Amino acid sequence: LILLDLSAAFDTQLHTAAFDTVNHQILISSLQELGVTGSALSLLSSYLDGHTYRVTWRGSVSEPCPLTTGVPQGSVLGPLLFSLYTNSLGAVIRSHGFSYHSYADDTQLILSFPHSDTQVAARISACLTDISQWMSPHHLKINPDKTELLLFPGKDLLTQDLTVNFGNSVLTPTLTAKNLGVTLDSQLSLTPNITATTRSCRYTLYNIRRIRPLL
Repeated sequence: LILLDLSAAFDTQLHTAAFDTVNHQILISSLQELGVTGSALSLLSSYLDGHTYRVTWRGSVSEPCPLTTGVPQGSVLGPLLFSLYTNSLGAVIRSHGFSYHSYADDTQLILSFPHSDTQVAARISACLTDISQWMSPHHLKINPDKTELLLFPGKDLLTQDLTVNFGNSVLTPTLTAKNLGVTLDSQLSLTPNITATTRSCRYTLYNIRRIRPLL
């Protein structure tokens, strides 16, 4: 499980959110490719147009400048428009055999593999590289410092050394099912964990019952 952290394609010290760099022209083109036309497209275009911003510095206020990027955060349409903006990213992810779940700028990549597969790290690295190449013209990028790699090994399988080279950064598994303190099955279901917890509770209650006369 890879938890991607998306940020704006600027210096991360600016702390610019990914929502702020959605290019309006690219977004409109993406909507058209998805079949949005006519009055619906005009309505969304009108929703994006006409926004301005100003800068205040020591009591002085700049002239208003038009905003050609960004979707309003905190709005109902904001997350939806961002998801539509990044819709074509799904084809890039699937081309590497990954499944994924995405909502707005929160994206998780999922890869299931047998323990005998020795090319997992290379596959992850190639997928992340292609994702980065897709993001560049869309004014987005992956923040390696906040991207996490989680490994959930199957029962009785040895944990692989998944060190992934990504650009100038190295990703290593920061969390596993064992670290979480839970028991998961092959479908990531908590049923085995619930069974183990109830068994432990039953054993504890049995021991309490045995010493009850002594209390």
